[in-house]
Amino acid sequence: MILSLDASTTGCSVALFDGFNLVSSAESRIERSSAEMLTTLIDNVLKTAKVDKKELGAIAVAKGPGSYTGLRIAVSTAKGLAFALDKPLLSFGTLDLLAHQVFGFNGDLLCPLIDARRMEVYSAFFDANSRKIISEVEAIIVDSNSFQDILDNNKVLFFGEGSAKCEEVIKYPNAQFLREIILPSAVFSGKICYDKYMSGDFEDLTLFEPNYLKEYMFKTKKP
Repeated sequence: MILSLDASTTGCSVALFDGFNLVSSAESRIERSSAEMLTTLIDNVLKTAKVDKKELGAIAVAKGPGSYTGLRIAVSTAKGLAFALDKPLLSFGTLDLLAHQVFGFNGDLLCPLIDARRMEVYSAFFDANSRKIISEVEAIIVDSNSFQDILDNNKVLFFGEGSAKCEEVIKYPNAQFLREIILPSAVFSGKICYDKYMSGDFEDLTLFEPNYLKEYMFKTKKP
């Protein structure tokens, strides 16, 4: 069984999979709840499934990009569990996870967007059918010319917590926007985690770090 964790945006989520089949899950969408809730959710998910931690086959975690604090907490928790239980560690991109949460789009590409403050977003493009990533994950400042080269030739669905700010400025006919806010959830990570587990795509417990994508700007109090 694989225990999957995500705390890359608002709140956190935990899911337990047998293969790629969901066994149990729990989540909290309270802002900045990952530090307090993540271990509680893990315990609740395992208790509901009546599974002991020692029965787990691997630990998986969303590696980002996203919230600096949430990513740090989730990755530290996942590494701690993997080390204590002597289990392999898997990771998956937050944007990859989002790409597996949208269905029924009759177009070419999916573009999940994570808010990176002001007019900046974290983005990547995925094939709408295979969900395979076809571009670099990057942080971009959105303006009226953003994604023009891709939108000239492809019908794209933009979604996620960063989509609203893009809809305000991107007016190309091929750009479609999902009004419902889709937040990343570990519930949808089953196939990603299973495929990585079966291929032996494990992380080095010593070296693995979240993909913050850009440096965190620490806020200082005014004197």
